[in-house]
Amino acid sequence: MQFCKLKHDTKLTLLVTLITIAILSFSLGQDPYAHSQSSKPNSTANATASGVDLINTHPSPVNLKAGSKFEILSTVVNNSPDTILLPAGLCDSPLTAFFKSNNVVIRHTQGCTATSPPFELNPGQEVTVAGPVSGTIYQAIKAGKTPATATVYYLTENGQPGNVTKPFVFTIN
Repeated sequence: MQFCKLKHDTKLTLLVTLITIAILSFSLGQDPYAHSQSSKPNSTANATASGVDLINTHPSPVNLKAGSKFEILSTVVNNSPDTILLPAGLCDSPLTAFFKSNNVVIRHTQGCTATSPPFELNPGQEVTVAGPVSGTIYQAIKAGKTPATATVYYLTENGQPGNVTKPFVFTIN
């Protein structure tokens, strides 16, 4: 029963993310206030085949304790020759995580519904993004090593959806 609910919650999160990407594909403005921490050139990241990569993925807070709510931070690196567009703002996030153990539960609450224009990430730039989207809560429930995957969703300049998924592991104390 618990597995079915987790599977349903994962599908719901993916559906919400894909709908957000579809909505954002109609709006190509720039939002200088993306939910980010830094934007700087990067020449050392290992790019995936698409030229977009995820690095430095970790929970926040870093010293995570059982019972704590947390978010995931990851740096998106654009080593492609084109600008990419990321969902932005306080209600939207391009980043989601899937946890491969029973150390974390994903809860869904009433989230905000405001939309913001996407954030443009130019070639050679990187930005740190936080997830999950508004209305989704990650909560650590059990101590131990926690394997997970992080996925960032984006749009190419011509409006094609793309994503990059990377594994990461963190410890819950």
